[in-house]
Amino acid sequence: MMIAKILGMYIGVIVILGGLVALDGLKKVREKWEELPETIRPLHDLFGGILLLFISGILELSIWKIYRSPLIMALSIGIVEESLKLSPALLLLGKQRRSYLWRLTLGTAMIFAVFETLSYISALTLAPAQSGIQGLLFGVRLIVIVFHVLWTAIPLSYLLYGRKSEALAGWAFAVFAHSAYDYPVLAASGGENEAMIAVAVFLSIFSILCLKITVSRALQTVTSSQL
Repeated sequence: MMIAKILGMYIGVIVILGGLVALDGLKKVREKWEELPETIRPLHDLFGGILLLFISGILELSIWKIYRSPLIMALSIGIVEESLKLSPALLLLGKQRRSYLWRLTLGTAMIFAVFETLSYISALTLAPAQSGIQGLLFGVRLIVIVFHVLWTAIPLSYLLYGRKSEALAGWAFAVFAHSAYDYPVLAASGGENEAMIAVAVFLSIFSILCLKITVSRALQTVTSSQL
């Protein structure tokens, strides 16, 4: 019963606090998106996002067959997905304009998150649950679409417009924030004790609070004068 209350509070925090952070971050990303003149090629981000989602599913399932620990599962999600979403910029670095890579990579990350969310929503629709709870979970999944974009925007902006050490630190933060977001539910499902789940919820909320300022700092490096 206590675990259910902790997770209920966690979902509420994501909907309220996470929603505010997501809206603020999305506004800042959109401003930078419109500031950069480069346009991405049609369907590249669509096919890229779907392909990366497919690859991430294979990699994560392969890891989970060996390690069933909730912590390992959460870390594998963060490491695999935050690395794959950066792959368009990493693979084409030096071969395309930075503004093109920035928009292509974020567009791919958004498509990745949209299709991931559609799969979760399909599962939620089929699962028996109270309509109010399902509504909150739908809201959480929509917020996480924006989180995916913001997590990618941090290391991506430093990779293309800042220092490589900043990009590495940004990637580490994105992995931490993504893993911290997933861990509470995985820990509850994996039978972890109440204290561990409470600590996991605290770390996730802390990462959400840090996300706002971390995104702002990263996006400040992105300028139209350095295409």
